[in-house]
Amino acid sequence: MNRNLALIALSLFTWGAGEGLFYYFQTLYLQEWGADPLMIGAILGGMGIAMAVMQIPAGYLADRVGQRPVMWASWLLGTAAAWLMALANSLPVFIAGMLAYGLTSFVLAPMNSYITAMRGSMTPGRALTLISAAYNLGAVIGPTIGGTLADQYGLKTVYLIASVVLVFSTIIILFVQKPPLEVHAEKTAGSSVMRNGPFLVLGALTFITMFALYLP
Repeated sequence: MNRNLALIALSLFTWGAGEGLFYYFQTLYLQEWGADPLMIGAILGGMGIAMAVMQIPAGYLADRVGQRPVMWASWLLGTAAAWLMALANSLPVFIAGMLAYGLTSFVLAPMNSYITAMRGSMTPGRALTLISAAYNLGAVIGPTIGGTLADQYGLKTVYLIASVVLVFSTIIILFVQKPPLEVHAEKTAGSSVMRNGPFLVLGALTFITMFALYLP
């Protein structure tokens, strides 16, 4: 693993740990703010919409300005959103932080493209899975620590600590280098995503899976 992939892995491990501190306790904190189940469902739905609407513009921006600036923007936005939630003094402010945090999902495509471009001698599959494992390892650690801290000091303290952790993750990601310029052959004019059967099946399965995950 080269320097850039190591930095991404470390940053994502840190992000996973920081996000894990609070992410699974969102509904509990919303209840503390006085939100009822219907409102919580609407808020989570809005967060899902925020996650979806940013994917296309993120891909466009990554093609125009490069993957690295889009990645930096996502990390900075996510950290700012976490601080907004941590310092919120009312439910509307906290909801605004949640929705802003949902927008950061636009990092996925540019980040995966960056990892593939900077993988060196590694295969794309191996590079992507190793980086994903780093994030998930942090996400495993975070909830346990978050639950312990919440039990002792309250959820607000958990959000404050998580926000500090995300700051460190953001600092780490700022040191990744610019990827090499890639030249792609032009696609044929008649090609269309809507005619790509396997892609449509994958999209439908992904939609059903994510819908089912949010039902509980």
